[in-house]
Amino acid sequence: MLPILIALAAIALPSGVLPPTPAALESGLAGRWRGALGYRDYQSNKLEELPVETEIRAVDDGVSFVRVAKFDDGPKTGTVTITTAALYDEKAGTVSEVSLRKGRRVEVATEHVAVTALTDATHWTLSYTEDGQDNDVPARLHITETLSGDTLLSVKEVLPAAATDGVWRFRNQTRLARLP
Repeated sequence: MLPILIALAAIALPSGVLPPTPAALESGLAGRWRGALGYRDYQSNKLEELPVETEIRAVDDGVSFVRVAKFDDGPKTGTVTITTAALYDEKAGTVSEVSLRKGRRVEVATEHVAVTALTDATHWTLSYTEDGQDNDVPARLHITETLSGDTLLSVKEVLPAAATDGVWRFRNQTRLARLP
């Protein structure tokens, strides 16, 4: 938590001006995006990428969002649709999410979220952390979401609970470009 507080202190804003909340920054993502979903293949340990299209919708309450991502997972599976609803709790510094995907169990999670870098409304970084599972093994999860103009990069890293080396491992990423 201390590194996040230090990063927030480094965000230079005029005296008396509060930084935007994570939900306020997320609201700027509303629209259609296209890019690649990349993941670490556990057998080969190589980065694999699939084309992905995502639509992000901001709900009128200013703290809720819906993301619908679609990608082709090959001839056997076909098009996969993942629908995620998120609700930000600014007081708690968290976001609660539910993810739906055909053929899979519903995933529910609550993550701590913080603004860790901010230049302006189109150049920022949010960090999400939670205790969860990776490949059915307990792990600490960390997602870094960075908006740079019309490019959005989300990188997920994991720290297995049994790890003694303290090394975070790349799990997956999504690279998106805003569509007109």
